[in-house]
Amino acid sequence: KTQSSTLMQPANDGAWPSVGRRAWPFSPNHRHPLPHPVGPVRWGSSMRSTPGSCGRGVRTCTALAALAWNLRLAVWKARFSRFIHGHSRKTLQGLPEVPDLDLNVLPPVLPQRRANVSVTKKVWRKIVYWAKVRDQMSNRLSYINGDFEPLKVAILGGGAFGTAMATHVARKGHRAIMLLRDKSVCKFMNRNHINPKYLREFKLPKDIYATTSAKDALEECDVLIHAVPVQSSRKALEAIRDLVPKDVPVVAVSKGIELGNKKLMCDLIPEALGREPQQGGVVVVSGPSFAQEIMDRRPTSVVAASKSPEAAEKVSRLLTSKYFRVSMTDDVLGVEVAGALKNVLAIAAGICEGLNLGTNAMSALVTQGNAEIRWLATAMGARPETLAGLSGMGDILLTCFGSLSRNRRVGVRLGKGDPFEEVISAKQGVAEGVFTARLVVELADEYKVLLPVLTSVARILCREVSPKEAVFEVLALPPWTESA
Repeated sequence: KTQSSTLMQPANDGAWPSVGRRAWPFSPNHRHPLPHPVGPVRWGSSMRSTPGSCGRGVRTCTALAALAWNLRLAVWKARFSRFIHGHSRKTLQGLPEVPDLDLNVLPPVLPQRRANVSVTKKVWRKIVYWAKVRDQMSNRLSYINGDFEPLKVAILGGGAFGTAMATHVARKGHRAIMLLRDKSVCKFMNRNHINPKYLREFKLPKDIYATTSAKDALEECDVLIHAVPVQSSRKALEAIRDLVPKDVPVVAVSKGIELGNKKLMCDLIPEALGREPQQGGVVVVSGPSFAQEIMDRRPTSVVAASKSPEAAEKVSRLLTSKYFRVSMTDDVLGVEVAGALKNVLAIAAGICEGLNLGTNAMSALVTQGNAEIRWLATAMGARPETLAGLSGMGDILLTCFGSLSRNRRVGVRLGKGDPFEEVISAKQGVAEGVFTARLVVELADEYKVLLPVLTSVARILCREVSPKEAVFEVLALPPWTESA
């Protein structure tokens, strides 16, 4: 009894022993801290404490219990909302399940040509034949369908897309370690296999492990997926620069331009990690890809852009699956500029929706904005064909017309007249277009390119003009031959 009473005594300063950053009361067996506060602590009659320490322990436990309850309540709300709105996998085209498609299996070649064959069969046979020839030349299917060694993949950031990437690689049999800041979120994820802040309605694979220890996450990792918002990336990467192996490729899934020095992710990441250009490799993954649809196993196609062919191929092997296709390119600049500027254009599209101007006006505005992105990107050195591909036109269509787009939601609320401060501070994920808009105007001035639509978004965010006035001023400009 004396030994038990001694173990329950508080520390010299009157506070309970701490685990990490938080103070945890001991459990009744006096050996281990409570893994999860589920209610008030029952204090033993033999416990001795200094004056006031008992009250602090009760308050700490109550606060932790309240936090755990709020996380669970958020998960229940998200799942109920998903059920009510029909965002279930069972709603896809009225089928009971998502079709069991394999995007990497080519259709069979049609029989040899005959005299009475239709032109559609003739043309389709040529398409499939040359697709098979191209696949054999590229040796793509050999590493997609072959055996692979499980990799340790570290994911920096626990937002929606970081969670989707961790889930995707874990489903393929790899070890996914998510590096987060909040210990309570880590404990909740490891215990319940649910991210309580993002995509709460989805159950995560049990192979995902969340931690706040950078050493545990990065030690002997094979790939690092960087899913931190662009404006916080430099600080986050500099904090772990000594722990990231020099030869590990870094996958950038965040889209935007850093404020101040106007750095793209392909330049920011090596600089923040203190790497030479030839060390490791930065692979920018972009394209039409909503995190929620990746979690739902919907067919998705993206682009992996890198100056290192080896790094791009390694990432392609890591991410390619039956429902997830990865193309490769070396036009990193084109992929990054398109991915950053489409967020600004999505705000303009949302403003049209909020003003209830109709699909005609929105389509005209998006067409003009798409041309402006192409003008600026090519002036900066990007290839025009990249802007017509998945990372350009594909991502623009998704972000401007997709209801899941955060940047589009910002524009819709601005168009409806919601208070500016309330819209910007809304806790629905980071809308990178808000930060990128002013940088776009600076780049346009630097490269001497006129961008009416994108400049108008920056004017609205700077509160120089109302959304309604800005849209009608753009629509009233003379037609541009280059975007006709």
